[in-house]
Amino acid sequence: MDSRISLHKLEVFCAVVEYRGVGRAAAHLYVSQPVVSGHIRSLEERLGVELFHRVGQRLELTDAGHAAYRWARDTLRRGNELERELAGLTTGTAGAVAVATSMTVGSYLLPPILTDFARANPGARIAAHVFDPNQIWEAVTSGLCDLAVPIAPRIPHGSGFSGELVGHQDLVLAGAPDVGFDRVSAADLAGLSFVSTPRTSVRRDLEDMAFAELGVTDREVVIEFGHPEAIKHAVRAGLGVALLFRASVAADLASGSLREIEIVGARPGLPVFVVWRTGKRLSPVQRTLIAAIRQALSMLGS
Repeated sequence: MDSRISLHKLEVFCAVVEYRGVGRAAAHLYVSQPVVSGHIRSLEERLGVELFHRVGQRLELTDAGHAAYRWARDTLRRGNELERELAGLTTGTAGAVAVATSMTVGSYLLPPILTDFARANPGARIAAHVFDPNQIWEAVTSGLCDLAVPIAPRIPHGSGFSGELVGHQDLVLAGAPDVGFDRVSAADLAGLSFVSTPRTSVRRDLEDMAFAELGVTDREVVIEFGHPEAIKHAVRAGLGVALLFRASVAADLASGSLREIEIVGARPGLPVFVVWRTGKRLSPVQRTLIAAIRQALSMLGS
């Protein structure tokens, strides 16, 4: 195999695979289609194999192409991780950390923690990427992100992830300021109207799991939104109550724009983890950030 294969050629090859065609890959890379095609031909020549074959209008990987793609993706992932690791080989106050989060964590829980960390460590470069919950794991696996901070029942078992429990987030039953009651029994929850996330979302699965633990398996959801701010708007308008993470409603409860409703005898919630790819060597700045997240959540009483 020709040893002059560049990382750029591997990036182009992976883009063609992942964007399912030369044209879409070229648009993603902001280059012309002939440039992309030229890189693929050059890579095939240097590997000595055919990477694609055409099926109708589609390009499909050959068996050799599948093997080359796995190798290219792994090489690029390790290159991304090495770049950040080399930048962080210091005392832990400088370097780069890319963090994968969900919408709730990335919008409400992590921003003050990451802001304080960046202020205290001006040499640290922090990037927080917000994903749909089921995409967080792929971001860590691919090397796009060094760490993930999910709110989840557990770390997926046997899936190549390591991590630690760093805190806990309460789920708060929130209603409009004039909801008319501030306590409800678990048995009475099924009689309430709810504002929730779409039925197909991971967040809805977590919510349904929390209600199931309270004995509620059937409830009336009157409207669904994909973002906590939209859910809170509907709750304030009196459409129903909502089960939301405390981080997302703390400011609203403090201002009085939402009202916390106690679920008698219950305090639903979920753990907060910091997760990384098993076998990944964490740089000093990455370990320092994990410690900062752990300490901050402990101080919040999570």
